Amino acid sequence: MESYATDFFVVNRWMLRCAGLWRPQSKSKQLQFCYTIYAITVFLFVNIWFTFTEFVSLFYTYKNEYELIKNVNFFLTHFMGALKVIFWYVYGHNLIEIMDTLEDTKLHYESHMYFQPGRISRLYKREGQKYSLLFLSLAHATLISSYMPPIITAAHYMKTKGHQGNSTVSLPSALPYYSWMPFSYDTGPMYLLALAYQAGPMFSYAYSIVGMDTLFMNIMNCVAGNVTLIQGAFLTLRERSVGKPINIYETIYENKADMDAMRMEMRKVIKHLQTTFGVCDKLENVYRYVTLCQVTATLFILCTCLYLVSIAPPLSKQFIVECVYMAAMFFQLFLYCWFGNEATLKGPLTAPFMMRNRLPICLPNSFRVFSQGKV
Repeated sequence: MESYATDFFVVNRWMLRCAGLWRPQSKSKQLQFCYTIYAITVFLFVNIWFTFTEFVSLFYTYKNEYELIKNVNFFLTHFMGALKVIFWYVYGHNLIEIMDTLEDTKLHYESHMYFQPGRISRLYKREGQKYSLLFLSLAHATLISSYMPPIITAAHYMKTKGHQGNSTVSLPSALPYYSWMPFSYDTGPMYLLALAYQAGPMFSYAYSIVGMDTLFMNIMNCVAGNVTLIQGAFLTLRERSVGKPINIYETIYENKADMDAMRMEMRKVIKHLQTTFGVCDKLENVYRYVTLCQVTATLFILCTCLYLVSIAPPLSKQFIVECVYMAAMFFQLFLYCWFGNEATLKGPLTAPFMMRNRLPICLPNSFRVFSQGKV
């Protein structure tokens, strides 16, 4: 049997581990204790305290249209991130169970000629990793584009002030993002400390938001991959069971051993199909409200970002920052829509009938792909 992709969700696990949501597999008690402290700190400081300070800052910016819109956008983004963290603590075991089900080795098949299930699974894994890392890169690009200019300005301010005694460069009047600060930052060192104080939670949000979004995306990607495997398994069922292709002149003279072998393989494929549809139902029941809230919030943010871009001077720092942020939000919406649509297109229209009657079904439009050896 050609090797299947192992640890399909490795990138998603790594992101969630950085966000304090996925424990390391090490049996070291010291490491587990340190990670517990880290997870508690991230949850209380980032998702509870810092999200609250962003909400408080709304009352300080309501008189300025531009600042209020930006503040609302970032608060919505991070508030959804905090909700996803809480969602993980409540329903994370359901998602882990779904992941384990989709990676079950009992659902693997033997390779046969143009049907290479191992290659298909590795292809889908690479696809999921590519989009997961691309989204994480966009999130980092958004933060870096916001923090690098004030860091450079503050460093230049401190340098010129040290050499000349009275710097001609002034500190930025505000931080890159709006949040209530428990201390003043009117000097160079304190401004850099304020940047670090704010940047920590921002990068933590990036890992928790991207980790949860790409986990949902990659589960849908894995579902699409499993349906593709099922299609190929149905198409090559006789060849893999009996060892010879279908011959219309011999099918009425099948011997009992061949029929028994094909019947056993048919049961396996049907069970795989029912398991995959069961995973889809469970994922929808668990994730539907989070998906609704996320899509609604993202659409609102995209609309307001378009407005902010339209009033910003072209190629200005404000214009570039808003474009990068809008690209990241658009990509977030793209992941939900694209991979959800891919899983929908893979699923047959007669799925409810199959689930009720336990009948095997397959997708005719995919037979051509397998028969031409394009997968």
